[in-house]
Amino acid sequence: MRHTRSRKRWQWMTDWPPPTASPGYNAALLGRAWETQPAIERAMHLDPTDGRHSVFFFYGGFAELLLGRTEVAMALLRKSLERSPSYGGAQIFLMAALSLTGRHSEAVSMAGSFRRQYPEYPAHAFEQLWLSRSASPVYRAQIYPLFERIRAL
Repeated sequence: MRHTRSRKRWQWMTDWPPPTASPGYNAALLGRAWETQPAIERAMHLDPTDGRHSVFFFYGGFAELLLGRTEVAMALLRKSLERSPSYGGAQIFLMAALSLTGRHSEAVSMAGSFRRQYPEYPAHAFEQLWLSRSASPVYRAQIYPLFERIRAL
């Protein structure tokens, strides 16, 4: 009987959802982007496999960009794209970061590649999607200038 109970307990523990950095991502959408990196670090510590790290790196890059730490954001977004080259969100925000740092030709090239890869999704559709994710005035003040850069590409 004890063995059965122990096995059931173990089964219950293995049915837990995978570690997630979603609380950090959600914090960024609520205007608290500084909370994202610690949440990502916890999630990566709990799941050291590489499977979800593209998403984790994207969340981190996105939050760092909102905080104005563009170089750090670019490094994280590039890591995300190394693991998942077709990740549209990472591409969009890397374009903005490149533009912000004066790497205009690289940003334009990435924008062209994005348009070829996702012809059915114009930039304004992504802008509306990202603006609709939160009514937080802090988040909107952070994200709107990024889409001004993206629109200019």
